[in-house]
Amino acid sequence: MSDLQKDLVLSSNEYSYVLDQTKGFISCLVGPTKMSLSQSDSLVTFNTHTKKFESCSYGEAIKLLTICPENWYCILKNPTKDNKHPAPGASNVLPDTMEIGKKINIMGPVAFALYPGQMAKVVRGHALRSNQYLLARVYEANAANNSQGEIRNADGELVETTKTNYVNGQILVIKGTEVSFYIPPTGIEVIPVDNNDKNGYIREAVTLERLEYCILKDEDGNKRYVHGPQVVFPKPTETFVTSPKGGFIFRAVELSKISGIYVKVIAEYKDVDSAGKEIVHPVGEELFITGNDQMIYYPRPEHAIITYDGKMMHHAIAIPEGEGRYIMNRLTGEIKTVKGPQMYLPDPRLEVVVKRKLSRRQCELMYPGNKEALAYNEQLSERAVEKAAKNSMSFMDELTAFSINSSINDTLANLEAKANISRGTSYTKPRTITLDNKFDGVVTTDVWTGYAVNVISKDGTRKVVCGPQTVMLDYDQTLEELQLSTGRPKTTDNMIHTCFLRHENNKVSDLIHVETKDFVRCSIKVSYCVDFDKKYQDKWFNVDNYIKFMCDRERSLMKKAVKNYTIEELNQNYVDIIRNVAINKKDYSKESNADKNEHKGRFFAENGMYVNDCEVLSLHIEDEDIAEMLVDHQREIVKKSLQLSAADKRVQVAEKLTVAEKKENKLKSDKLINKMNLQREEAIRTLEIQTEVNRKKEAEEEAAAKAKKELQTVLDLIGDAERARKDKDMKQEIAFKQELANIEQAKQKAYADTVSAIMGAVSPDLVAALTANANSDMVSALEHAVAPYAIAQGEESVADVVARLTKGLPIEEAIEKLSKTKKV
Repeated sequence: MSDLQKDLVLSSNEYSYVLDQTKGFISCLVGPTKMSLSQSDSLVTFNTHTKKFESCSYGEAIKLLTICPENWYCILKNPTKDNKHPAPGASNVLPDTMEIGKKINIMGPVAFALYPGQMAKVVRGHALRSNQYLLARVYEANAANNSQGEIRNADGELVETTKTNYVNGQILVIKGTEVSFYIPPTGIEVIPVDNNDKNGYIREAVTLERLEYCILKDEDGNKRYVHGPQVVFPKPTETFVTSPKGGFIFRAVELSKISGIYVKVIAEYKDVDSAGKEIVHPVGEELFITGNDQMIYYPRPEHAIITYDGKMMHHAIAIPEGEGRYIMNRLTGEIKTVKGPQMYLPDPRLEVVVKRKLSRRQCELMYPGNKEALAYNEQLSERAVEKAAKNSMSFMDELTAFSINSSINDTLANLEAKANISRGTSYTKPRTITLDNKFDGVVTTDVWTGYAVNVISKDGTRKVVCGPQTVMLDYDQTLEELQLSTGRPKTTDNMIHTCFLRHENNKVSDLIHVETKDFVRCSIKVSYCVDFDKKYQDKWFNVDNYIKFMCDRERSLMKKAVKNYTIEELNQNYVDIIRNVAINKKDYSKESNADKNEHKGRFFAENGMYVNDCEVLSLHIEDEDIAEMLVDHQREIVKKSLQLSAADKRVQVAEKLTVAEKKENKLKSDKLINKMNLQREEAIRTLEIQTEVNRKKEAEEEAAAKAKKELQTVLDLIGDAERARKDKDMKQEIAFKQELANIEQAKQKAYADTVSAIMGAVSPDLVAALTANANSDMVSALEHAVAPYAIAQGEESVADVVARLTKGLPIEEAIEKLSKTKKV
């Protein structure tokens, strides 16, 4: 630590060890706190590997608290008796109650600092699936019996553990089917998968499906076989046996009626047969189990599978029709012949399949010149077999030795760990163990599609066989030989010898030399398509060289036909001329039914062959000058033909341009006419719309006039009734006023003269003004009364309505004067 940094500051989740160099005491300083270090104080850390305190720097001295979350647990070594931890915010000295060498498990959640010398490891709680398990070891039985961890069942519920008398060193298996979450109590530790804890603590159980099994080997050497489907957990003293393919799962042996396995009983056991009878299998008994006994075989601890050269399964031998096998009884030496067709499964306990060895003399007689057959039989000699066996082991040891191993899987690296007895090949397969059909079986030949062979017997019978099929020859039967010409033109200089006839889609090519009418020599290359009529199948092999026969006939006919044409005619039509001759093309409509040929081609009645098509490949003129002249002539014809074709194309272009121009003008005219028609239709639609609008307007005006007329009648009646009512009211008022006037007249008669004198003094203008004022009030009242009527009429003003209603009345003159006054 540097001189400048003398203060140790710790946060709430940190702690450090401080060594007093004068006394040797080590204190644990837990945050949050601050400590000023003296010259005698030194920061140290505890090395868990060497178990020593080592000086360290400031950064290395500060450590985080041991934090154990929920569902975790802490393994604490060297705890205190009262399980106390350093107090936070203070300097803690090493207590005297530490139990050195002990170990306890503390369940979370918890966080604490470690005293000097303590060691802690935080481990996640073990969550198990149903196919997982843990291995735990009891290291302190008393503590394990008196403490309790956290155990939850498959439903996640806490399980109350009952007290168990644990023993130190006892191994426990914690199964996922019983416990879903496990935290060990003090005294029990979970064993990691490996020593480095890299793969954790949880182990995978073996999940078996149907037709699967596993093998568990106990410490005492016994084995336990478990069949699927199920989840397999080992016992504390058991381990899974590993299969050769890796993993712990083995496949059951699937058997059928034509397969089986050979086992030896290595421990006595009892079994029940299909009839329900109990059977005792003694030690040393050999069994051959086939699909007739059981279709699925699971190995047993009492069985050891016997293998031959690492092969466990025994399969039946396919013996086809017309073939056979030699079967030897291992106990009596008797050999029997088993003939086909059948699938024969020999019992390895009693039977061995053997083969026959031919001597050199026999091979030379039966297969003259066949070196392969001779070499094959020499390899089967006993000395050759013994010489080959010396490289690995003696021949006698290979015949008789076998080993028995108590463990099936320890000796079956290549056999799915299902056998533990091995026997040499030579024991069950002596030097004549297999019959090779290539030399000892029936002579067969494959006839392919489109081919045929003629099988001839010594008694003179013949049979034509068409492919695809396989022909098995009897002892006295052979195949007829054909000799076919080759080359162009076809000759007999180099012929092909074969027994196969191509009777469908046969291609034959030839080169024919001909001479024209004008003595020009030519060569024509052709390719014939030849078929054979199945109705004449018995004649197919009547001609041994059918290619020469056909080509000679066709060549002769073509030479005759070409002699009728000049070289120019032949050069122009040689394909049709040659093809018509080759396939004998005729006008069938002109033939009679009796002469009509059923084959569409040239037919050869001698062997049922007919040419159904001919491809003329080329024509070669042997005289080069004539060929050049024909080429020049042809070139000139082609040139003139091209000029004529160009002229025709120009005329066609001009005609097409004229037609296009006419079409363009017509399109323009049609466009203008269409536009005028559209305008006319638009004008007609506008006129129709305007007519309909006018008609509706006239109808509305007529209806308005009618309504006005009807309203006028109603108004007249209203006006008459109003006037009658007003006249009546006025008459009544006049009568009332007359009476009052009479009263007043009598009352004021006395001063009538005085009034008359006063009135005489009043000027005419004053009288007129008073009269006008009275008339104005009356007209305003009248306008107010008729205003609703004028509004209903809509065309006349209120003044006009008043004038019209008062026409002929005494008030008419006053209204007219008043109106004139207002205008002025």
